[in-house]
Amino acid sequence: MNPDLSKSPTSVSAGELEAECLRRRYASLLGKTEVFPSENNWEYIISWKMPGLGPILYRKYLVSVLMPLDQRSIYHTLAIKNFPRYLECIPRDHALDTVYSDHTSAPGAFIELVKSCRLFDADRILAIAMSGATATAISLLDAFQPDYDRTSEAAMRHLYQHLTALPEQGHIETRRSLLGSDTRYICPNGHTNKADSRYCSREDCRLDIHGLTAEENKAIDDFGLRIEALSFLLASL
Repeated sequence: MNPDLSKSPTSVSAGELEAECLRRRYASLLGKTEVFPSENNWEYIISWKMPGLGPILYRKYLVSVLMPLDQRSIYHTLAIKNFPRYLECIPRDHALDTVYSDHTSAPGAFIELVKSCRLFDADRILAIAMSGATATAISLLDAFQPDYDRTSEAAMRHLYQHLTALPEQGHIETRRSLLGSDTRYICPNGHTNKADSRYCSREDCRLDIHGLTAEENKAIDDFGLRIEALSFLLASL
């Protein structure tokens, strides 16, 4: 069923009224932990682009992706399949508010949603970085948003500036003795390295003085290049 485009702008169609009644019913039913949408429910919700169900459906999605594979029911599988479709059909602001409301329960699933649904938002990612989840924020740098303007560019530059000015978590230490002095790089995890080491030599660490890996530093550098490319394109408009 689709919205009736022939109705008057000042009236409500029977289909819209039916959809709103069902939306309220869904909101009530889905508030119960054990209740998940059926395939028909998902199709109806998506076809009507039902607002207001995002937080409830997101919880169903997170429960589903966290469920061990051998314990997933058809309803968990439907949630994993259809929640991204729901995000793509509702207003972007609603989708952003929904997904960025929880980036800690299932970080991998959160990152995948942001990337697959083009939910990059520099301001929200900056907030994640400032909360201490720097690795999660950096993992989102190669995600996209549908379109960009000068405001987007400014927000991206602000995020980039934050990530390139992170406080030092490790330190350089000089130890003096009767035989002279010895300078070492102490990584954020307390491992001792040669003074000229940029990254910790331990394979299970590999952090620089700011707590970043080589891969994370490359992601930040690539993000800086993306900002310059965007600036060039915007200047040509």
